[in-house]
Amino acid sequence: MVQLEEVEDQDLVREQPGPYQEDEDDDYTDTGKERKKRKANVVGYGTTDSSLSDDDLPSLAPSETALDRIYALKDMIPPSTRRSIAATSSNVFSALKSFSLFSGKSLYVVSTGGLMVLVPYMMAMIEEQQIVEMEREQKAREMGSEIMSPGAQAGGLPGAPGAKASL
Repeated sequence: MVQLEEVEDQDLVREQPGPYQEDEDDDYTDTGKERKKRKANVVGYGTTDSSLSDDDLPSLAPSETALDRIYALKDMIPPSTRRSIAATSSNVFSALKSFSLFSGKSLYVVSTGGLMVLVPYMMAMIEEQQIVEMEREQKAREMGSEIMSPGAQAGGLPGAPGAKASL
């Protein structure tokens, strides 16, 4: 016959470290200084009377990364929902890619077409303005020469066509 014997675990019997509390009602009336005093009295927080070593304290570094945690979330979502989310996101990204390619190509066509049409047009406009300005200057000179010499005719230089010969 098998006889069962209970074996006590020494780690479970040992008193567990924890925060020092005089009275639980004091928790609601703490001020900043009292809270700092209470934290200083917690075993393992820098007090010199601690019986714990650094090896006994739990590690504060996470044992798994954020990527591992996110990857573990896939088990919480049913496969059909995951497929629909993947299909929807794929469709959205595909539409955005198509839209950006179309808008980029359209912008290229419009800008190059505009440059090919507008640059020669602007050059012609500038040239036309220069010709009009030269005609105004020529008329102003003619008007100025008529004012200076009221009896002179156009082309009053000797030997010019239409000039009268003086004897």
